[in-house]
Amino acid sequence: MSSNENKFYRFDRILLFTLVVLGCSSGMVALVSTPVDIIKTPARLSFPEPLQKVKGYDTPTKSLSVTPTKQEVEDVATVENVVEDENVPLGSLLPCSCCKKTIRVPRNPYTRHQTAARALPNSFFINNDSDIRYGLGVNKLVEVTNGRGFRIDRLRHSKAMLLPEVRDLLIEMGNAYADALEGTDSEGTVFRVTSLTRTDEQQRKLARRNRNATRGESTHSYGASFDIAFMDRPNEKANCSRPTREIQKLLIKYQKAGRILIIPEGGCMHITLIR
Repeated sequence: MSSNENKFYRFDRILLFTLVVLGCSSGMVALVSTPVDIIKTPARLSFPEPLQKVKGYDTPTKSLSVTPTKQEVEDVATVENVVEDENVPLGSLLPCSCCKKTIRVPRNPYTRHQTAARALPNSFFINNDSDIRYGLGVNKLVEVTNGRGFRIDRLRHSKAMLLPEVRDLLIEMGNAYADALEGTDSEGTVFRVTSLTRTDEQQRKLARRNRNATRGESTHSYGASFDIAFMDRPNEKANCSRPTREIQKLLIKYQKAGRILIIPEGGCMHITLIR
């Protein structure tokens, strides 16, 4: 081979090598290079604008036309009634206790209660149901129902009746109690009367199961006494503080005025009218 041919061959090889190197270099630059707009981290995420702000777009103002079922309408009405009526049935909330454990009132001896019961104008000893019928017939006994400021409990060992003057006392005390709570969170609270007139037969049966019941002549058997055991709140906004304080003030006021005698018992306040 001549020297000229060798020189041309070496030139071709050098040119080819140079082209290969340039091509590889360009490919590497393309792979590792990243546009500025890609590596740039966005300052914050963007969220689509509400449809109300998009120009030319009117959002619908009417709800979908769906007819509710009869049961759904009744359920909604029930919920609305519950929300509107904050009061709850009396007795459905935990009552406030009215007894010697919660109220401090001086105790009058039971012998004084018995003497006061016998001295009342219409007083007579009630042995049995025949005496009850007699007392109602001659108006020496009158029936008692719920009144302002008080309610009659479900009676098991007594009857919802009293001497007329004792019934008047109960109504008067109920009104005084309601007046004391009027305009407060406890307005509507009532005291609960748990025992009224008992026949001697009822008293003897009760004495066998209740050690607090007297074995002698009970003032309940003269229609002269009633027991207050609880105060019932109208709603959960009323706590027991004010109702308890006001019933204590009421009892002490009537006791100091010589209107009533009181025996604080473990489960109630026993009250007897004084002539």
